Amino acid sequence: MQQQQQQRRMFTATLLALVFILAAVSTTEAGKKEKPEKKSKKSDCGEWQWSVCVPTNGDCGLGTREGTRTGAECKQTTKTQKCKIPCNWKKQFGESKKKKKEGKKQEKMLD
Repeated sequence: MQQQQQQRRMFTATLLALVFILAAVSTTEAGKKEKPEKKSKKSDCGEWQWSVCVPTNGDCGLGTREGTRTGAECKQTTKTQKCKIPCNWKKQFGESKKKKKEGKKQEKMLD
């Protein structure tokens, strides 16, 4: 008889401990703020289309280029961006350096 009472007490204590653990877990989960899901960018804006770089002065150096994009709900549809055209980009077109050297050699031979 005494053994049965002891088993009931043990069962009751285990059951109460389980209830307390479940209650503790549920309150900690309830206390956590759920992070709002990141809004995916569902934009109907198109890709930026850029014009060529137009130098401010002369043929090279600092300049600007304009970009445009289309879309009904785009906040920005035009944009101006700084750019730079290197001043050594112009290479002599037509004859290569090797051909020029050969031409000079032939000129010397004719003289």
